[in-house]
This record gives sequence, structure tokens and C-alpha cells, in this order.
Amino acid sequence: MNVVNAPDASLIFRDQLKKVLRFMPAPVGIVTSFEPESGSPVGLAMSAIMPVSLDPPSMAICVNRSGSSYDALVRAGRFCINLLHADNADRLSPFASSSGRDQRFSDVSWREKDKVWYIDGAPANIFCNVRDGLHFGTHHVLIGEVYDLASSGDEDILGWANGALGHISPLAG
Repeated sequence: MNVVNAPDASLIFRDQLKKVLRFMPAPVGIVTSFEPESGSPVGLAMSAIMPVSLDPPSMAICVNRSGSSYDALVRAGRFCINLLHADNADRLSPFASSSGRDQRFSDVSWREKDKVWYIDGAPANIFCNVRDGLHFGTHHVLIGEVYDLASSGDEDILGWANGALGHISPLAG
């Protein structure tokens, strides 16, 4: 174990933690919402997605407060987690960088439900109303109560592990 007691320990721990987290598998999706004043869709690529409870059905997302979609998502009070098929990794890039912003919702499979945009035919679309939240550091953990969902039944979900995109699938038994 590497113990650090220097004044810049938090920076060292941050870098070490970042290296460790590369190896923790996580689903990757596109979280969408809308700008309340204009109704325009907003979205971001995200791997900080997790279930919270089945009673009530709820999910948590962890959003960087400096992100371009953060303010609209919080004001809208509603979001959709769109899990992607592993063959659709190319759909992430416009949402992972501000340079692709004008291409984000250009694909023909985008649909709108309750002002929130979702990918028709995605392995899963989880629609949530924000019910609670917690600010911590640079991020805001938003807890959303699930009010609707759709699933294509596809089990080949896009994930992130070992610093790269890949398949999240069961081990062959």
C-alpha cells in the first residue's frame, strides 16, 4: 500500500484513484434531458450510472456541474438513461465532447417522450424524475425515480473497463 502524507496528497490520490477506476467495469450510456425554456434536447455520455432502489424504482447519475448539459438537466427535473448496444459505440463520441454538439441528435432513431429524448430500439431507456440529489466535490449525484422504461431485450450492453469501451456480457459457463 502506498501511503502519502505530503501536502499535495489529494492530487496524488486523485491520480491513483483514476488509474484504479479504469479497471472497474461500468455500463456506458447517453443521458438525455431538455432545456426547459426552448425544449431543445441536451445530453451527455456517462458511465456514472447505478441503480439505487427497487422500492421505489430509482437510478442515480453523477453529473459534473461544469458540464454543458448540467444546468438544463437539473432545471428540467427529468432525464433518460439510454444504454447502448456494444455495436453502437460510435453514438457516444458526439456526447463525449463539445465539438460534436451539433451532431448529437441527428440520428434518425431519436424519439421524444415527455420532452425527454431517447434512442428507439436501444437495449434500455430508463426515464426518471429527479427526486433527490447531493453535491459533492465537482459533481452532483442526482437520484431519479423511474417513471417509465423500455427494453429491446438485447443483452449486449456497451461498457467501459480497462480504459476502453467494450462488451459487458456474462462469462460462458
